[in-house]
Amino acid sequence: MCQLPDSASPIIAFENVSFNHAGRELHGISFAAYAGRVTVLMGAHDAGKTTVLRMLLGLDIPDSGCISTCGKPYGTSRIPKNVVSAMPEAISRSPYYSAGTYLRWKALWAGTPDPLLDGIIHMTELQNLLTVKLHALAPIDVLKMRFAIALLPNPKALIMDEPLQTLDRSGTNWICEQIRKQANRGVAVLIASEPDSRLRPITDDVVVLDKGTVVKEGSRGQLWKED
Repeated sequence: MCQLPDSASPIIAFENVSFNHAGRELHGISFAAYAGRVTVLMGAHDAGKTTVLRMLLGLDIPDSGCISTCGKPYGTSRIPKNVVSAMPEAISRSPYYSAGTYLRWKALWAGTPDPLLDGIIHMTELQNLLTVKLHALAPIDVLKMRFAIALLPNPKALIMDEPLQTLDRSGTNWICEQIRKQANRGVAVLIASEPDSRLRPITDDVVVLDKGTVVKEGSRGQLWKED
C-alpha cells in the first residue's frame, strides 16, 4: 500500500460548487473530506448526493466553483483513478469465469501490482473464493468482490453510494468494518447515504444536503445524536 496523506489533509474539497442540469441541482456547496476520516454526505434521495459523486468521477462538470483532490483543482478532466475510486454497484455473474480470474483482469486494467493485489485479496477475505465461479458467489462474497475492486487502484479517496442498501446484518457488519479499516490506514472515505443509523459508529464527519444545499456540517457528535 502506498503512503497516504496525514489526517489533516483534505483529499476532496468542494468550494462553492453549483450545477443545474436535467433537474439535478447544487447551489454553491462547500465541504471537505479528509484523509483518515469517514465523511457521510447525508440527505434525502433528491438532495444532490449522487451528483456530488458523479462530479468526483468526472461524469458531471460543475457550472461554477472548484473541486480539488489532494489540493489540486481537476478542471474538466477525469480524476486519476489512483486518487478517487468508487465501489461498483455490481460485478459480472458469468458462469465461465472464476472470482480470481475476474479480479486479475480488473487488476490488470487498474495497473495493480501483484503484491498489492495479494494484499487486497487477504484484506477482503477472498483468498478461499478465487476458484469459485462468479455466478456461484454468495451475496456476501459479491460484496467482498465489489469492495476489493474499489481498492485495486490503491486510492487516496474511496467513494460509496448507499453502501448499506439491501444488506443483511452480516453484510452490514462486514462492510462497516472494512470502511473503518480503510480510514484507519489513511484513506478518505466519502459515503453518500440517506439517514441510516447503521453508519453512525464508523462515521467521523457529517455533511447534510437538502435540495442541493449544504445545510449542516460538523462532527458525528455534533450532528448525529444517539437513537
